[in-house]
Amino acid sequence: MRLWAAGRWRAIVTGLCAVVLPSGPGVWAQTPVSLGTARVVSLKYEFTVAGLRAFRAEATLWLDGDRYMVDGRFSKEGIVAALSATFNGQNRVWGRASPTGLRPLSGWSLIQFRDDVRTWQVTYRGDGTYDEAHVPSFTPEPDRIVSAAQKGGAFDPLTAAVAGALTGAGPCDRVYAIFDSKRRFDVTLRRLGTEPLVAGELPGVTGEALVCEAVMKRIAGYNPKRMKQDAYERKPPRLWFATIPGFERLLPVRMEMPTSFGTVHGRLTRHAVRPMTPEDRPAISGP
Repeated sequence: MRLWAAGRWRAIVTGLCAVVLPSGPGVWAQTPVSLGTARVVSLKYEFTVAGLRAFRAEATLWLDGDRYMVDGRFSKEGIVAALSATFNGQNRVWGRASPTGLRPLSGWSLIQFRDDVRTWQVTYRGDGTYDEAHVPSFTPEPDRIVSAAQKGGAFDPLTAAVAGALTGAGPCDRVYAIFDSKRRFDVTLRRLGTEPLVAGELPGVTGEALVCEAVMKRIAGYNPKRMKQDAYERKPPRLWFATIPGFERLLPVRMEMPTSFGTVHGRLTRHAVRPMTPEDRPAISGP
C-alpha cells in the first residue's frame, strides 16, 4: 500500500521529531540554570490516526547537576505496523547545561527500515561545528548536499527536542535549527495562547496548557523534485505544553499534526519522576 510507503513515514517521523518535545537552536544565551536534584524522568506518548494506534514514542531523561543523558525511541504499532514494513528508531544524546545554555557533547541515532539498519554518530566540537560518522557510509546526491555552513549551529533532532526543557527556556516564539543526518530544516514555534486541559484526559496533568504551532521550513538535503508541501507544512501542527508532577519544566502533553491521510493525534500516556540510583550514574557519563 503506497499510503504506508517508507518515504511518507520518514516525513511524518521528521515532523514528529521536530515537534514532539520543546526544541532549541545551537546555544541559547540566558540566565544560568541547574538541572536540579539528580533524577530520572520517563515519558511515554501514543499517536493515533482516525482513532487507530499508529506510533508510540518514549523518552527517558537522566539529569544530574549540569549533566544530562536522554534516550528516545519510536516505532509503529497497531494497524500501521500490521500493514506496513518495519520502521523503528532509537536516539541517545549526552551533554551539559552550561551558564550560556545547552552544551551537547555527542549524539547517536539508529533507524531500521525492514532489515536495513543505519546509524549516525555526531560529536560536537563546542564552536557550532561537529564530526559525523555514518554506518553504512553515506554520500548525498550532488543536489542534496547540506553544507558545513548550513549545518553550523544546528542540533541533532533529540538534542533539539529536549533543549527547551533542559535550559528552562520557554518553548514558543523561537526559531530552531535541526540537522537529522541528511536534512537541514528550521522549526518555528509560535505561541497561540493558553487553554485549560480537560480533567482526566491526561494522567496526572491538569491546569492550563501553553499552546503553540510548529512551522517547518526546509533548508537543504531534500530531493528538489519532491518539494511539494506536506500537509503539516500547509497547516502547522499544534502542541500543548504543561508540567508534570516532580518536574517543573514545560513538556508537550498533546499534539495534533495534519497529514495527507488524516490528522495524527498525540498525547502523553504515562510519566514518572524518580531519584537517580547508583546504577544510573555510569550511563550518564556518555559514550
